[in-house]
Amino acid sequence: MTAYAAALGQPQCPICAGTVFGPGPKGRTAPNGAMPRCAGCQSLERHRIFRIMFDRLGVETFAGWKAIQFSPDPTVDASWFASHELSVYGEPGGLDIQAIDRPDAAYDIAICSHVLEHVGDDRAALNELLRIVSSDGMLYLAFPDPFREEVTRDWGFPKPEKHGHWRVYGADVVKRFAAYIPDQPVLAYRGEDPVTSESEGAFLLPRSAGRHRWIVERLGASVSLFAGPSA
Repeated sequence: MTAYAAALGQPQCPICAGTVFGPGPKGRTAPNGAMPRCAGCQSLERHRIFRIMFDRLGVETFAGWKAIQFSPDPTVDASWFASHELSVYGEPGGLDIQAIDRPDAAYDIAICSHVLEHVGDDRAALNELLRIVSSDGMLYLAFPDPFREEVTRDWGFPKPEKHGHWRVYGADVVKRFAAYIPDQPVLAYRGEDPVTSESEGAFLLPRSAGRHRWIVERLGASVSLFAGPSA
């Protein structure tokens, strides 16, 4: 936060340093009444929470990395990476994450935020995302907070009134991970939005023991091996 914003007691966006905020989608506000959408970069709570996570990892690390991002959002900055490919399903050049038309280990990081709930075969999607990540890279994965529900509700079709989601993940997603990707460690990160004080979590899937240690060393108590809400 800039000294000026701090002196005024204003919240500041960690992405663009903006101090002006407005209502979120459908006019929503945070439970405490705070306005969630940054007027500058259009970020919402999750974007700011996970930008702070990436800042703590140290974005200078990514200077030589090849990145692919599924669906645009302001969590990451394309300029951090040696190369950055953006894929938006249904748009020209967009990829289907259930069958990604790219070679094995083509990228050092795959960024997949609020996409997995939109695909029919999430088992295939998870395995495809991991397949295209290099042996010392990682997958960043986020979807609506699974701990708001106890059990995953999967409708078997994209539900129009749920924004085209095939499912709402519940706390039992840990079992889904264990069944789909049994040999892949999953690290759960949880952070707080400096604008609204809302908290949200995401997942980091390191492809090597060294990358696992690197994440834990940099994120400390904010990250843990994902084993469910009561572990």
